Amino acid sequence: MVRVILAAIVGGFLMFVWGAVAHTLLPFEREALKPLPNEAAVIASLDGQVPQPGMYAFPWLDFAHATPDQQEAWKQRIASGPSGLMVYRPNGGEAMSPRQLVSEFASNVLAALFGALLLVQLGGGVGRRVLSMAAIGIAAWLSISVSQWTWYGFSTSFLIGDFADQFGGWLLAGIGMSLLLKPRRVRSF
Repeated sequence: MVRVILAAIVGGFLMFVWGAVAHTLLPFEREALKPLPNEAAVIASLDGQVPQPGMYAFPWLDFAHATPDQQEAWKQRIASGPSGLMVYRPNGGEAMSPRQLVSEFASNVLAALFGALLLVQLGGGVGRRVLSMAAIGIAAWLSISVSQWTWYGFSTSFLIGDFADQFGGWLLAGIGMSLLLKPRRVRSF
């Protein structure tokens, strides 16, 4: 179990480092977010109008209580635009704080721990095991990022950048963890 925990720390560290590289050096991440035109005016219009931090979708519809006519009107508002998703913090927030970095590193180590627990169950050579870990990254990307692209309009640049982040991070973690953890022995009868 000590080797599994060590592998998780190494795998999480490799994912963390790759995430920093992917977000700062790859072009996809720089293209994923765009500056808000008339930022000062838009922020001024939000001030006081949106008092609580949160994630907001617009146009909004309470599907649980909407009538068919309200649902149809919402569809028309979506079709004619504008529509979007906004993460909002009216009182500001942190930028690259130690708390955020520790939280990101811890989540990477926990994710790698689940990967390491799967990895110790796999037989085969290092290559097969590394590709199995990279497949976790692809599965995560397909189940989360593609859904965000499909339903919330996340940009294609974000989608491509997140693929590079997830696949690359899990590939590197898989290399590190596979070198530390021995493959499962297959018993023959």
